[in-house]
Amino acid sequence: MLSALLVLEVLLASAPASRGDPLTWEVPGQVSVVEVPARMDVGGIPVRFRVITSREKVERLLQHFATAFDEAGFYIQRHQKRLAAQPHLTALDTRTLTSYTVILEPKPGGTTEVVIGEARLKEARPAAPSGLPVFPGAKDVLHSDFEGARTLGYRVEARQEEVKGWYREQLTRAGYREEEPQLFRRKEQEVRVDVTPREGGLHVFLFLRTAGGASPL
Repeated sequence: MLSALLVLEVLLASAPASRGDPLTWEVPGQVSVVEVPARMDVGGIPVRFRVITSREKVERLLQHFATAFDEAGFYIQRHQKRLAAQPHLTALDTRTLTSYTVILEPKPGGTTEVVIGEARLKEARPAAPSGLPVFPGAKDVLHSDFEGARTLGYRVEARQEEVKGWYREQLTRAGYREEEPQLFRRKEQEVRVDVTPREGGLHVFLFLRTAGGASPL
């Protein structure tokens, strides 16, 4: 499945009356659906999304959603900046200031993973800090709340081992114990740290949850 950070980055880069809720639209070749918890807050913006597996190819699905968004009266920017390796399309319902994004990823066996996301831009509020430490020099810092689980994502120009070592020191000082590489636990709390090289820098993603809370996407 696409990483949570990637999905959220594309969602934020950018109520239809006649077609209904785009998150419930029928997807051609639909095989299965993964329902994602409804209440999420990303950078202070309420978001929802669902993940669908389809037998159709990326090109067919991309055209399907372009047509559906257009028929719903949504605004589609003609030349959209590519924010991820996966094909994706964003449209805006200008009546409600709601952004809809579809991200498509080919999977083994000939299926396609379809992530349909909604960002309610009109309801944006100042983002609540995640409480997780941020490496010095971080850019595009994004705090999110997934029904009690919290995430922190950002870009930074640094060495991978430097960032990992810094988090090991910071989290150990805060009372966490590293049980596995980049997996830290303190009583009922668990923090996962993911540091991935990308485009000349690093993408850092932390997921904090309490026992019984949400699981990483």
